[in-house]
Amino acid sequence: MDSSDSAVSSDGTALETALAECLESKSGTSPNYRQNFERVVGAWIDFCDRKDVATLEAVSKRTMNQYSAHLARRIEAGNSDNVDGGISATTAWTYYDYVSAFLSWAVRHEYLAENPADKAVARESLPDRPSSGEYDRQYWQPEQRKTVMDFVRRRVDSAYQDPIAPTPILHKRLRDRALVATIAYSGVRGGEVLKDPNDSRRTGLRWSHVDFEEGVAWILGKNQDTEPAQFPEQVTDPLERWHEAYDPPSDDWPVFPSMHVPTLSRRIADALGGDERDRRTADRHHWTVALEAGVEPTSITTEGVRSLMKRLSAVAEVPGLDLEAGEYLTLHGARRGVGEFLYRNVSHEQAQRTLRHADPQTTSEMYSHIDASELADDNTEAFDRE
Repeated sequence: MDSSDSAVSSDGTALETALAECLESKSGTSPNYRQNFERVVGAWIDFCDRKDVATLEAVSKRTMNQYSAHLARRIEAGNSDNVDGGISATTAWTYYDYVSAFLSWAVRHEYLAENPADKAVARESLPDRPSSGEYDRQYWQPEQRKTVMDFVRRRVDSAYQDPIAPTPILHKRLRDRALVATIAYSGVRGGEVLKDPNDSRRTGLRWSHVDFEEGVAWILGKNQDTEPAQFPEQVTDPLERWHEAYDPPSDDWPVFPSMHVPTLSRRIADALGGDERDRRTADRHHWTVALEAGVEPTSITTEGVRSLMKRLSAVAEVPGLDLEAGEYLTLHGARRGVGEFLYRNVSHEQAQRTLRHADPQTTSEMYSHIDASELADDNTEAFDRE
């Protein structure tokens, strides 16, 4: 009989004890990696407990085969309530690799003679590993975020130089800087702060929804409920400067108004009449007339901001983009970038709370490539000691 498939012995190293020792040996790795490692391996230990496997020495190929089957069922689960919850194939492989790394540590420290997770029979229930192409989704990288933010800040600074730019130009640059900062640092979805022509409820963020002191904006979330989104100082500072210059007649006005002349023209005509509009705009910008007359503009649309980001990406020469092919910084790429930065540098929980994911698995799935990358670094270190 294969000794690796023997029954649980009363002697041996408790899995919880081994995990604590393993984590202590990883003190040189990133806090986020250790946290995720502990979370995933801890969940695996709970799984082992349900299988009456309590010690390292009792973990077998059969144990790992049962675990891979468990992960396969979770892949199939989707949103089913009948099992633990749905995960992607990428996430399943990340979880399996974490456990395999833990067992490799046990081999190096002579708790085990071999790693049962390495055996083909142990992982036969899992689907093929996803290709790298499945990771090809845009995430704003820190350098990209810094490049576009530096550019919109310089545009504002130049508008204040002598002679100061006309009000419409100054206002547009202040709005654009506040808008890009909101996208770049808050983690909100575009449709939560902008006008979505396809959804009558999404008319854009209003000033009454922003609390500068608390660093919070109340938005219409993905689930169609009003919920708070965090606005750090990187967002509130340019927003406050924009609000001071904008000086909207009412807090019900949009935070990010459209300054599209044809749109403003229609709004002014509807409010004042076509003749009055023509008279007032004969020698003045439509934006100036709208402010003076108290004609509320519409919020800029998601499509309008996509066009803006295409222009800004090109003129700012954002690195890492194929600008000649028309690649640009996308709205959702900004959201993913916020989550990725927090996931790498703070914690899984911080990323989850900022992105307002109700299910932690959603965050884990979105950033499983980070876990896999850090796992590769960990394994590189292990093989270097071989």
